[in-house]
Amino acid sequence: MILTEDRSYVISLDMKESDDGSGLGNKQVELEFTNRELLHAIITCGMPMQRLTPVYMGKRKAEILYKIFLVEAALEAEGDRLKKSGRTMYLDSSEKSVISYYLGMFFTKLISRRLFDVDYLVHLNMVENMQGDDFIDYFCSDWRQDMIGFKIEDSSWSVWEAKGGSNHRGPALKKGCEQADNIAVINGIKPNPAAVCMTYYDHGYLQAVVKKTEGKDGVPVTFRENQFFETYYKPLRELFLEHRLKINRELQEVEIEIPVPDFGMEGNGRSDRKLCIGMPGMTFRTVVAQQYEDAARWDREKWIRREGCFCGEDMVYIK
Repeated sequence: MILTEDRSYVISLDMKESDDGSGLGNKQVELEFTNRELLHAIITCGMPMQRLTPVYMGKRKAEILYKIFLVEAALEAEGDRLKKSGRTMYLDSSEKSVISYYLGMFFTKLISRRLFDVDYLVHLNMVENMQGDDFIDYFCSDWRQDMIGFKIEDSSWSVWEAKGGSNHRGPALKKGCEQADNIAVINGIKPNPAAVCMTYYDHGYLQAVVKKTEGKDGVPVTFRENQFFETYYKPLRELFLEHRLKINRELQEVEIEIPVPDFGMEGNGRSDRKLCIGMPGMTFRTVVAQQYEDAARWDREKWIRREGCFCGEDMVYIK
């Protein structure tokens, strides 16, 4: 799989609405998406070295290259379908688990945006608490959730538990629902939805399932809204500042050179490619000024419909 190729893919997705055994409300969706849409999810979700290392020049670019490499190594394209790459059969179980973790996370970002209009998705344990003196961590508890989502249209919050594996695992899906259920309200608002998203392989082809929880009682989670958006935009801010760019009035772009992997004939005869990540100048100026909440409030219409690129509601575009 070469992620920078201009093409579309399809993934089969099961939507599970209830646990009453009737199957009512369940449906299957054939979700079509572009390579740029998937790249947007990869770049804006789950920076792997956020806590492990201090900021250093080139860190954010290294993270993006790492994540793109994982996806391109793990998946192969067969027509418009994605399937498990034969290259992964040589990995041990822990290495496969790392790949499954990232795939689950990236596709949770893509699926939550497409089907539930979730515009921002942030790891809960990357957000500071209301006092700003520590992160919201639950490492010593059974109910640590993966990600919190935010929808601009109605200012609603959601809870997402991302799962990934080789097979459809009922116990993991059930556990994910229990984890998502344990948050009752976010900043005083009931999550809508609270759900688990699992990616897995069926006869080698990548598939997904989304299951909403039953809405049991849990605990409240509170944090400053600006801190939520800072967690989302800060890695992008650092990526742009790594390149020491001048602030353009209309737009700001970063161009990253990406080596083409030599996966047999798939990468034969190709030179290094370039990936362009950008945002409007007005958004970039608020991000640089660390006024992160304002970056989420711009009128988006003329930017989201730009030709030749994919632009999310977060105003970050890929071309």
